[in-house]
Formats: sequence, C-alpha cells, structure tokens
Amino acid sequence: MTSYISSSPTSTPELIKPKTYYKPYHIEIGIIILFLCLTIPSLIILTFVYRRQILPTSSSSSSSSIHLSDQNFHRISLINYPQARCMDNSIASYYIRLANNRHSRWLIYFDGGWFCYSNESCEFRRQYSPDLITTKNINEKKFFSGIFSSFKQFNIIYAPYCSSDLWSGSSNKTSSHGYDIFHAIFHQQNYFSHAKQIIFTGFSAGGLGLLLNLPDLLPKISSHIDIRVLIDSAWFIDYSDNPNGISKINQGMAYWNTQISSLCQLESRYKCLLGSEAIKLLPLTVKIFIIQSLFDLTQLQLDKININSYNFTLKLRDNLRQSSNRISIFAPSCPLHGFLFRSVWTKFDIKQRTLASVLNLWLKKKKKFHLQLIDEHFYSSYCPQINDDYQEIF
Repeated sequence: MTSYISSSPTSTPELIKPKTYYKPYHIEIGIIILFLCLTIPSLIILTFVYRRQILPTSSSSSSSSIHLSDQNFHRISLINYPQARCMDNSIASYYIRLANNRHSRWLIYFDGGWFCYSNESCEFRRQYSPDLITTKNINEKKFFSGIFSSFKQFNIIYAPYCSSDLWSGSSNKTSSHGYDIFHAIFHQQNYFSHAKQIIFTGFSAGGLGLLLNLPDLLPKISSHIDIRVLIDSAWFIDYSDNPNGISKINQGMAYWNTQISSLCQLESRYKCLLGSEAIKLLPLTVKIFIIQSLFDLTQLQLDKININSYNFTLKLRDNLRQSSNRISIFAPSCPLHGFLFRSVWTKFDIKQRTLASVLNLWLKKKKKFHLQLIDEHFYSSYCPQINDDYQEIF
C-alpha cells in the first residue's frame, strides 16, 4: 500500500491528491496501534505462563507442608505424635527430598544399626553409640552416597534408626518406640495420593522393621500403586545349631513390647521376623527383592559363628532357595554386612552381572518376575574394595 500511494504524482489527479495522500497514513497508524494492542497483552500472558512452568508455585511447594526450592533433604519432626520418641526420649524425625516428578515414584529407606535387649546392653549403647539413640545428629554423607545418589529421579524418605528395637517396640518403660515411629511417618502426610510406584527399602534392622510392619501398613495404601520391597541384609534364619542370636531377639522382643501383626499366627513370636515366614504375610502383588551376603558378618557375629564355618552359609543359601518362588535374590559370598548404603554398591556382581543391572531389570519389569542370582560355589562373586564409606554400622 505504501509503495502504491507514494508513486509519481502524475498518476493521480491533482484535485484528489491531498485526500488520497493522508488517508492511507491514518490507516497505517491504526493498524500499528491495533497490532500493539494485540501483541503486548499476548507477550505478557505468555511470559506469565512460562514463569509458572519453570518456577515452583507457592501452592505446589507447600502441598506437603514443606517449602522446597531445591533437591536437598529436609528434616520433618514427628512432634504431633507423642509416642514417636527416640531412645533418648527426644521426638523422632525423618528426612525427605522431593524430585522434579514429586508425585510419581518414591523410595522409602529405613536405616539399621543393631539393637539392644536389656537395661545393661541399652546403657552400653547410650554410652558408646550415642548417634544411634537420636535423630538429631545425622551423618549427612548418607544423603550423597549409596542408593540415594543413584535414585535421583525418585522422591526419597529417609528414616533414621533411633529406637534400638528393630522398629518393633512400643514401650514407655524402656523408651522403645520403633513401631510408633514407623507408623507415625505415614500418618504425617498424604504423600502417596498421586504415586505410581513405591519402593520400601530397609537395611539390616530397617529390613526387619519392614517385614514386621508392612503387613499392617500396605492395606492402607492404594492397590493401584506398584509396591516393591527391597530388603538389604535382613534375611535371618532359624539357626538351631547355635541359639545364641535367637535368645537375644526373644529377650529383646519382651523388653521392647514388640508389636506383631495379627496376620502372624506363629506360636514362637520370633519366627515372625524370619524372612521365609515374614514374606508370607505380604500380598502376592508385592514384588520382593532380597540382597543378602552368604557370609553376613552381623549374623555370624550374632550367632558367634566362625566366618570359616560353611554350615551356616549352606543353610542360609538353602533357605533362600526355598523361598525363590516368591522373591528375587542377589546373594554374593562377600564377607560383609550391607550393600545399598555403600558408594560402590553398583559394582558388586555375581558371574559378571552387577547388582545395579539386576536391580534395574527388576524395577522395569511390571509383571510378576523373579530373578535369582546366588553364588552357588562361593567364588563367582566380585566384591569391590571398600575404602570410602561412612562408618559401617552393625
């Protein structure tokens, strides 16, 4: 239009030149104004939408009563649950880290650390293992190593172990409240309303705590969620050749006022802690993965067995085999206790199949799937050198 109007004057009669010259000019101004009126609000709206997409809103960041602007762990006190107390009588806490997909996949880790079973043994624990009787003093290195550093796309709940009772007690008399702490964590917030997958993970005493408490907890969680149970170094057997360990656990259960699911009808209550019996109480839809050393130093220590005694190892291996129709197994012959908290956890392997690759395959399989890797001859395991983990806890 502009090039046409500004052509030679001889092409337009002189009488109408003033009118045809100014009219198109006003039209152009109007078009420009209209363009700006439409464009500027659109840009403002698009900018607002973009900022909402890349920045956390106040409603989303406070949906769990936690203000999170990063992927660090945040401490949550169980102050509203008077019975959820540690062995030093302080209020227990747990730690949470929300990933970007904060409503989808969850890893819930219950820590371990041996137990005490009498006034004398618990007083010894207070004096020489003060970090195991409270949740106030946490070794934050745990948050940056082991399985936590590998599961970056998962929301993580870390539950420290401060009750010294295999997460099973409910006693004001002996300050044993592991059962109370366990269940208070899941009353605290409705974290799993939009969850697609939950991996309950327990190391040592934490694994025993899962076996004891999950039968009563799982019915409260939606059946549409993919529930997995990952037990690290907590597959105990009834080793009748040396009842030393069983006697301590029996003594402890009475001392702690251990709470056991009504689903376990075994006359000898300690058997409800044994892996082969405990998994029978979990729904068939729950997928279970057991990581267990055939030369577990803690079990050998508990039963006062020489590490070179193969009798215990053979019975442990056979016990795992008997439950193989229900569970997936990774059982190397490494003489240690605990895998997943270690910085080198991904490198353990049996017949050149690493723990990381096997666990990854297990997590991807949606249908019923059992994978067993057991070091049958005690020499096909690779045990990486361990030199940078935080202090190992039995």
